[in-house]
Amino acid sequence: MDNTTNAGGGHGFDRGPRTQGFPAQPPAGPPGSAPRPDLGFAPPAPPPRRRRRGPALVVGVLAAVIAIAAGFVVGWVLNDDGADGLSIPLAGQAGTAAGDDGDSLAAAGNPAAGGGGVFDLRRGAVFVQTNDPTANEVIAFSRSEDGRLHEVGRYKTGGVGSGSFEDSAHGIVLGTTAGETSPQHNLDSAQLLYVANAGSDTISVFRVAADGLQLVSNVPSGGTKPVSLTVNHGLLYALNSGELDDRFVLRFPDQFLDNCTHGDQPSVSGFRIDVEGRLTPIPASTRPLSAGGRSGCAQVSFTPDGSQLVVSERVATLPQQPAENGAIDTFAVNPDGTLGAKSVQNTSGAGPFGFAFTKDGTVLFSEQNHTDKGKGTASSYTMLGNGTLKAISKAVPNSGTDTCWIVPTNDGKLAFTSNALGGGSLSTYRIEDTGALTLLHPQAADKGTKDGTLDIALSHDSRWLYQLNSHFGLLQVFQVNADGTLKFIEEHKAFDVVLPENGGQLPPFGIAAY
Repeated sequence: MDNTTNAGGGHGFDRGPRTQGFPAQPPAGPPGSAPRPDLGFAPPAPPPRRRRRGPALVVGVLAAVIAIAAGFVVGWVLNDDGADGLSIPLAGQAGTAAGDDGDSLAAAGNPAAGGGGVFDLRRGAVFVQTNDPTANEVIAFSRSEDGRLHEVGRYKTGGVGSGSFEDSAHGIVLGTTAGETSPQHNLDSAQLLYVANAGSDTISVFRVAADGLQLVSNVPSGGTKPVSLTVNHGLLYALNSGELDDRFVLRFPDQFLDNCTHGDQPSVSGFRIDVEGRLTPIPASTRPLSAGGRSGCAQVSFTPDGSQLVVSERVATLPQQPAENGAIDTFAVNPDGTLGAKSVQNTSGAGPFGFAFTKDGTVLFSEQNHTDKGKGTASSYTMLGNGTLKAISKAVPNSGTDTCWIVPTNDGKLAFTSNALGGGSLSTYRIEDTGALTLLHPQAADKGTKDGTLDIALSHDSRWLYQLNSHFGLLQVFQVNADGTLKFIEEHKAFDVVLPENGGQLPPFGIAAY
């Protein structure tokens, strides 16, 4: 079997020099949604007050009282709200920040920068995964009030990654048992983090505490190579690509392997989630996608009300349609968590990849167009009661190349797409009241983007956009302006990567933010 595709079917990056290996681990809702479960994150008892001797003068006594109060407040906040005994030191890794004069400034290497001296991963955080083929890890960053990030630690998932870039969205999902907080913002709570281990065919669940992550479970995904996850109403579904070849770059610069195209048939499998985040497989929940072994499957997500499961396929074999157009699969979700009737639908554009729902139920799709230069598009749909999709906007161009990820703001007024190639870009669309899309800014960012502009996520207040660049191993921070433009704030060197011409496979994928 010929396991190759040309540059038109994969991400043909122009690479810059990198070093080999991963960094060492540092020391230690919408209407109709289910009620949020209480995971038992009770704050621990505050530390005892320190007693200080002072002179017998009134001024000395007052000074002692002030010191005692300050120590009590700081100690209580640092241990507030469910630390669960975890004590994980900050890595102290600084990013590089762009000042008002355009010069690079060293960001403060402590949790106090812009945030008042305190960090809490449940109040502001970003998570990415290494996808390391020897030991997969999640890197946790705390977010300050000014959007800047500070690395808290690196946490082993108990599984392994594929060691190769996975062309998919939602490899990491943040939320609760009831639904997703990021990348799909259906509710506003950061209690559990779900991670796909593409190399060991497993799913890991972490509890998010104030000062770190605690591994809750690591279970088989129900198929081969999980690449995308979704959570709603106590259910989790995993998209298993079935890909048996772990390579992404077959021969640089003209041969790349599309995932979900050479191996087992792609499928989805379901799990129940208990209040602690433990997963139990749902019998008879595994269902195949539409396109056999050649699918280019990219993302799985529940609709906000949990009644339908949606899967995007970048390529698909459907009657009277070119395979490159792809397909969108929808499944009705039964009361017992299994899936009912499946509907396979043609698309408005070519290569549906990432997608997201606005609060009113409009679904937005990014469309890859298989790396055709400057031909990236996005479309919007209304989902009907029977699970079928009715197009609103059809293939609205953004002048980007290889448009893959899309995220809407909480108010449903703006949507951002990432375009991986052609120098890399972030585009902004206005979402009209009808759900129609209008391009506002083909390149919304003032600077910072480059080839490899991939996974994106918004903070829970939509003030900050975070972008994972697997090509350069960067995590970038942008401020979201009212007009839909993006101001570059800083970037962190999160990963070391290897040039594809030297055998590198650009493994990191998946991002979630709060």
